[in-house]
Amino acid sequence: MNSADNIENAVEQLHITTRPETDKRILDDAFAALEKSGQRQSFQVGRSARSKTLRIRIAELAAVAAVILVIFALFFSAPAAKGVTLKQVYEALGKVGNICVSRFDADEAEPYQQVWTSQTMNVMLIKGMREGQVEYVLWDVPNRLKRSKFVFSDLVSIDGISADMFGKVQKSITGTFGLVPFSDMNDAPEESQWNRVEDPNVSAIVPGTEVYELTWPQKSTAGTRIRFIKWRVFLDTVTNLPKRAEWYSKLKSEDKYKFSTFTVITYTSENQIRILIRDEFGSVALQPRDPGYIGTPPPY
Repeated sequence: MNSADNIENAVEQLHITTRPETDKRILDDAFAALEKSGQRQSFQVGRSARSKTLRIRIAELAAVAAVILVIFALFFSAPAAKGVTLKQVYEALGKVGNICVSRFDADEAEPYQQVWTSQTMNVMLIKGMREGQVEYVLWDVPNRLKRSKFVFSDLVSIDGISADMFGKVQKSITGTFGLVPFSDMNDAPEESQWNRVEDPNVSAIVPGTEVYELTWPQKSTAGTRIRFIKWRVFLDTVTNLPKRAEWYSKLKSEDKYKFSTFTVITYTSENQIRILIRDEFGSVALQPRDPGYIGTPPPY
């Protein structure tokens, strides 16, 4: 199939129809205009050659017009790209079962805290600093136990989880993992704004992502001082899940936001978290707690 056939097929797909009278009128007008233009050429050129040249030019013009028409139709018929809404981000996080959140200071290359959360196992493992040492803390909700140990130490401290702390830990595991500014999207202030960042240099920080910013004003406790918070999030273009999040703030009197902390998010498997817990606390930490001996009640 030649290029002319391709053009005709493309135009036919646009469902554009004309009557024979319209086609004849357009061709006659075009021939007349070109014939008039051709009279200015040298009279030494034969009429047949001139007619052939005119027909070639008309065919060329028709092909160009058809191509322009196809491009125009495809451009305006293509659906406009829709951005990701904040609601979609919350919905995507609600489907996550296992996750690792690494938190960094703006000018640091190593995280000051890492949190592995498994909704499928109902546990949360935190790696952070205490007393100048790296410490692991395992919040075991099913067994209502808190296990903690320093790195390079075999000593494991085991404590029960109080009723108050139990509720907080459970909420952390089943919520949005502390990734979004508000545990409930409806808690966002009315003045908050959600916008897409179009700067390609920003999106290049995390390839395969679209970047959005949520900004809102925040009043001090006394209500006399206002600062503005900006949460910039890099969303996976396929899953709408955050891969990186950055926090900024500025006072009302300041022009530029100050970059304070950022978070890197990876979506791990339950098995990966199991291996990490076993390496730090042993296989016993993954076993259900023995409820203990319950004797037969005495007869009444």
